[in-house]
Amino acid sequence: MISLNIEKTFGFIAKEKVFAYEAEVKAAQEMLAKGTGKGNDFLGWLHLPSSISKEHLADLKATAQVLRDNCEVVVVAGIGGSYLGARAVIEALSNSFAWLQDKQTSPIMIYAGHNISEDYLYELTEYLKNKKFGLINISKSGTTTETALAFRLLKKQCEDQRGKETAQKVIVAITDAEKGAARITADKEGYKTFIIPDNVGGRFSVLTPVGLLPIAVAGFDIEQLVAGAADMEKACGDQVPFAENPAAIYAATRNELYKSGKKIEILVNFCPKLHYVSEWWKQLYGESEGKDNKGIFPAAVDFSTDLHSMGQWIQEGERSIFETVISVDKVNHKLEVPSDEANLDGLNFLAGKRR
Repeated sequence: MISLNIEKTFGFIAKEKVFAYEAEVKAAQEMLAKGTGKGNDFLGWLHLPSSISKEHLADLKATAQVLRDNCEVVVVAGIGGSYLGARAVIEALSNSFAWLQDKQTSPIMIYAGHNISEDYLYELTEYLKNKKFGLINISKSGTTTETALAFRLLKKQCEDQRGKETAQKVIVAITDAEKGAARITADKEGYKTFIIPDNVGGRFSVLTPVGLLPIAVAGFDIEQLVAGAADMEKACGDQVPFAENPAAIYAATRNELYKSGKKIEILVNFCPKLHYVSEWWKQLYGESEGKDNKGIFPAAVDFSTDLHSMGQWIQEGERSIFETVISVDKVNHKLEVPSDEANLDGLNFLAGKRR
């Protein structure tokens, strides 16, 4: 479960002003529930976690197993929301050096279709030579330039290296139900396909096959992921009292900070594995709120690395920013700092402490 602590904002904004948003938040929640506001044809994310069936998850897991059984490497071809959510989850949960290990328990996950760099694509195709690789092509239309270019190159390479029959088995398309170039190609070639729901925008699609299939291929339990998301759906529902609803309180706090002149939100993490969570978060907020010449600008830093580069500006630059810090309560490993009798680096005050 995700919890929220806004106590440190009260040196800049008044607590009572945050809680004065209750009626405004309630009205916004009712508008979402009734689907009466702008963009109401893209509200499929609201109750997505609780609507995912066991049968659908079983189908995704079975397809993921085919790729896991037949591939050393799986390339996820997509851009924006078509890959950022999945990459955020996979990198957050993976061993930081898994791709360097000799013994692989899951396929190496690689990403393409999110740039048009000739060097990147050349080096990718070179790396994949003589590799048993598969491909997840994620595109509603099939005509997005970056993704279509990568897919065209990788489809041919997969067929040339592995043969048409095997390529048909290890290429999966996640696309529109009926129309578009990607749907036409998938039907013609006989690929296994999953549908991108019409009412779920790309940046919200991590709990559709767009995110769930790559996450399952990488070896993670998508049933637990969906169950956790369903728990948060309940915790943030419109029936939850305002003061107990983390999404409502976060929204109200951000709005009050924005009104007070804080135009930039910096998402801070202290764990390198969370870098792509920040990248995904920037898209979620930037694409959702950057409209009508309004919106908080979303930025992100990886501490403590960026404290030694951006730290000066963050601490003493223009006071147009506020920070939201991601804190992970549970870590997988414990590391104790050793003692040094000579204390040459002056760090014996850390001896015996974790990390």
